[in-house]
Order: sequence, then structure tokens, then C-alpha cells
Amino acid sequence: MRFTALLSVLIASTLAQLPSFKQEFIYEDELRCSICRMVVDEISFRFESVNPKSKIETGSAGITPDGTYKQKKIPYLLSDTHITEILDQVCDNSWHYVQMGYDPITNLPMIQRMNSLRGEAVNLDGSKINIQDQEMTPDKIKRACFSFVERNEDEIVAEFVKLVQSKSFVEKRKSPLKKALKRLCNDKDFCSPDFSKKIRKNKTEL
Repeated sequence: MRFTALLSVLIASTLAQLPSFKQEFIYEDELRCSICRMVVDEISFRFESVNPKSKIETGSAGITPDGTYKQKKIPYLLSDTHITEILDQVCDNSWHYVQMGYDPITNLPMIQRMNSLRGEAVNLDGSKINIQDQEMTPDKIKRACFSFVERNEDEIVAEFVKLVQSKSFVEKRKSPLKKALKRLCNDKDFCSPDFSKKIRKNKTEL
């Protein structure tokens, strides 16, 4: 009897927590579009800040035709070290961001950096910033960022490697930001108005 009673309490407790677990997933889904744009912007800036022609020594080496030993080098931009550093650090910058209301087209939450990466003026209209909004705290933004990067890491890396190898970036130093935003974020389902409708429906079912 004691075991049955304990099991009933445990099941009831678990079921009571299910709505909060579902809410956790919903807020991450709500932020996916804004988080994607944040991640792409942060990564693009890091790539823009590095000379595309700079190189780094790899762990492997080779022997030249004249018999001399030579360490192999690859572009630093494309090195595992550089890309790993960026992905490891990008979500640590989440505390720079606050919610800026909702997108008028998708009705999804928008987040904005409080200080610009590239020195442009930032419009922080106090009436739009939900800086005290407990539903969208910096900690939640950071967790949503880690979740997004973990889920999309391979695609993010592949897209940026392709973009920073392009002639427009290597020779013309043209930022990969615009193309990366389109391919990784804006063309995706999670940045569409229909996706927002699905989220609102899920919220009403809680």
C-alpha cells in the first residue's frame, strides 16, 4: 500500500510539471527566429574581424620535394579552432540582448543588442523594451541560444565555411551577414507567420 501511494504521488508530481516543461519548449520555439538572427549576426561579425588571408599551422606536417620538413597551414577562418571558439562563445553574449516587442509580420518576439557590434546607432525606445519581463529574461535567451546552436551546429558551420570561402568575402571583404540571414533564418519555417500561429495554438492548449 505504501509503495502504491508513493508511486501515485510521484506520478501526480510528474504530471503537474508537464505544463512547465511544455512552456519551456514553447518559449524556445518563440525565440528561434530572433535567436537565429542573433547567432548569425554575432558569427558574421567575428568573421569580419579576421583577415581572410591569415593562416594557422595544423597538427600535420609534410616533406617538401627538396626533403625539408614543412608544417602545413590552413586559413585561420576555416580552422576548427576558430569555428569552435565562435560557437562556444556566441551564446555568452546573450546578456547584451533584450526583448524589443514583437515582429509586426510574424508576431514572434524580437530581441535586440543593447550595444551595436559595428558601431551603428541603436534605438532603445524604453516603451518597447520589456527588460523586466520575466517571461523573456536574459537567462532564457541564453538557454534558447544554446539549444538553437546545438540543434543547428552542422548547418551553421557548413554555411559559414562556404560563405567565407567565396570571392566576395576573401577579395572584396563583403560581409556574409545578409546571405547567412536569408539562408539560415529568414527562409526557414520558424521565421514565418504560420509558425507563430502554431505556437499560439500550443499556448492555448496548455
